[in-house]
Amino acid sequence: MLSFLADRSCGIKHSSVLSSAEVTRRTYSLELSKTKDVQRVHASSVNTLDLDPVESRYLLSGGGDGVVAIYDVQSKPVVKEWTCQYLCGVGRSNQFVHKRSVETVQWYPHDTGIFLTSSMDGKLKVWDTNALIPAEEFVIDKAVYSHHISPVATQHCLIAGKILIQGL
Repeated sequence: MLSFLADRSCGIKHSSVLSSAEVTRRTYSLELSKTKDVQRVHASSVNTLDLDPVESRYLLSGGGDGVVAIYDVQSKPVVKEWTCQYLCGVGRSNQFVHKRSVETVQWYPHDTGIFLTSSMDGKLKVWDTNALIPAEEFVIDKAVYSHHISPVATQHCLIAGKILIQGL
């Protein structure tokens, strides 16, 4: 690291080289947690995860089965000494469940009382976390591959989404 900084200050190497090296170093240091796991809720793949930005406590997951699950990563485990507990979710028996794969989940940036989901069923839903019912539902009629809401916006609630329009 110090040699990179010295080379950068002398103009020998560009700052992008340092940035690339740091990203590579951090990528190689990633590993699965040996001390934490989560209860299995999804019957198929887990497609998307989001940790709440307010407390960094609640983990939201969306699966290929349309199910959405909420975990408490700071809870005292009951099942195993290292398993994060499933708190609640929108299961297959819930009338508001997505009919197809959930592709993106995201907590509202300023309040864990709201989260958003988008799905291959062509719907983007804004959920009331406490009631686990959609507060708003947007029907796109095209598969929604992803969405994002700005984490810093305070004057609006603009949501960007990604869909595939065939024939263009």
